[in-house]
Amino acid sequence: MNKISFIGLGNMGSPMASNLLKHKYDLKVFDINKNNYKPFKKTNAIIVEKKQELSGDKRIFISMLPDGESLKKLVLGKNGLLNNLKKNSIFIDCSSVDYNTTIIISEKMKKKGVHFLDSPVSGGISGAKNATLTIMVGGNKKAFDKSKILLNTLGKNVIYVGKSGTGQIVKACNNMMLGINMLGVCEAFLLAKKYKIDLKKFYDITSKSSGSSWAMNTHLPIEGIVKNSAANNNFKPGYAAKLILKDLQIAQDMAKHVNIKTLLGLNALKLYKKFCNLDKNNLDYSAIIKILS
Repeated sequence: MNKISFIGLGNMGSPMASNLLKHKYDLKVFDINKNNYKPFKKTNAIIVEKKQELSGDKRIFISMLPDGESLKKLVLGKNGLLNNLKKNSIFIDCSSVDYNTTIIISEKMKKKGVHFLDSPVSGGISGAKNATLTIMVGGNKKAFDKSKILLNTLGKNVIYVGKSGTGQIVKACNNMMLGINMLGVCEAFLLAKKYKIDLKKFYDITSKSSGSSWAMNTHLPIEGIVKNSAANNNFKPGYAAKLILKDLQIAQDMAKHVNIKTLLGLNALKLYKKFCNLDKNNLDYSAIIKILS
């Protein structure tokens, strides 16, 4: 199936959809924010004004939305897509969504004969632009196999995890590690700064030592050291604080469900909640350094 409907043209969705166009896919695009259509107006993409126009034949649907509520509204809400999906279509959700929502939607689509793949991604905006995302997939294995070539145009590491919901489980655990990691990076650089260590030298050492991490090497919260860090642009978000707060809450809900304590994850949640409550929720998640200093 080379007919694709893409829903959600934000910071991540827009470059992902653009990569599909580069690979000559027949693409329809939809977003509730009409300003997000601008990059597609002079392309071969078909821009649709109503979500009902996305369906009509057997195709692959890809969504990249901010949260589970947005996905439920899209699929199950008024004039939801579920009413119009054709049997044997494949719906690939690349959003970071809570486990319960994923299972509910997966079951409802299964009853309609539609294959649902929870396929959250990791790698940030640069990964979306460069098609180097890691994509972790849960759902029907045959549907995954049919979608693998397509997913390889969006990511460098496409991994089938298992049954429905497992992709989202892995993503929540991954983002819990990311949140904890960023806090560690912030505290280490603040401590080094207090002792008047040159932070560029500190980065040059730690980025090649046992303390190195993706969070530090990609999203260092110190201006002027890492090229694409949000710190160089007043913490304009690549991955907004409100989004990691959502993902940390998902991880805590999962931990509670299986009666396990993730103390560092819980502390990270509390700190990001405090940060967002200071009206910082639309800054990059690395801006958490502002309340740690």
